Amino acid sequence: ESEGEGDEEGYDSDEATYLGCVEFTLLFDQESSSLTCHIIKAKGLKPMDSNGLADPYVKLHLLPGASKANKLRTKTLRNTLNPVWGETLTYHGITACDMSTRTLRLCVCDMDRLGRNELIGETLVPLKKLSAGETRRYNVCLERQQPGKKSGTVNVERGMALYEEEAVLTDSAADRGRVLLSLCYSSQQGALCVGLIRCVHLAAMDANGYSDPFVKVFLRPDLGKKSKYKTSVKKKTLNPEFNEEFVFQVSHEELAKRTLEVTVWDYDLGMSNDFIGGVQLGIDAKGEELKHWFECLKFKDKKVEYWHTLTNHNPESSD
Repeated sequence: ESEGEGDEEGYDSDEATYLGCVEFTLLFDQESSSLTCHIIKAKGLKPMDSNGLADPYVKLHLLPGASKANKLRTKTLRNTLNPVWGETLTYHGITACDMSTRTLRLCVCDMDRLGRNELIGETLVPLKKLSAGETRRYNVCLERQQPGKKSGTVNVERGMALYEEEAVLTDSAADRGRVLLSLCYSSQQGALCVGLIRCVHLAAMDANGYSDPFVKVFLRPDLGKKSKYKTSVKKKTLNPEFNEEFVFQVSHEELAKRTLEVTVWDYDLGMSNDFIGGVQLGIDAKGEELKHWFECLKFKDKKVEYWHTLTNHNPESSD
């Protein structure tokens, strides 16, 4: 009997060392500032449920950074140890600088309806090894959560928060998020057309770890014509997609003297809205903001899109 027990113990520890393999591809497209991860399948996953199967899904995070703002996940597949997802997950607003400093964390988890979802295994991919425009295929064996990066609990979410706390503190500027704007001076309309396309990785303002974001667009100084607009509010998201366009009637000559102010807010019912971050474009701007403004003035009737990093400067508080 004691012999059998020994065998069983050996079998258990062997079982624990092999967690399964996952196959996926990565592609960084510098032109569209996007990182695309195509999750193909997993094979031979460790059984997690009493029926000897699992309900697996894949979850992605970019490290370092706030966890909910950059979490992407596949759908859950029921009762299988060899799931085939064939799903594409995309991060928008990813720069070459992000690629040189960040790591993709891919976790395969087991969905548990009653208890907490459990981590089956994970793999870390340093993104600096990925060349722009090249699709790389990975077929890797999953590992246990990395030592020193876990909170001693199977609750992966909580583990993530602890693991990333340091990073959040050191990365506060990037944590406000980014906004994708399009500008076009229409000579036919005699107007500036501003497209609010989307925001990514916004700072969370609500207790649930999300925000209810909307964007205000203001062309200063206000010369009597309609110069202030707001987008709709997107509920419970840190990666809102707006696709809204606003038109400011202004001569091309006058536009050069104006400043475009874009601020992102968290909507709070019955309370004052929280400022998330903002960006200002105009001749007094610097870097990408100045470059975007200059291109818009120089190339009339051409739509110019740029990603901008939000800063914590709130122009409304300095009125």
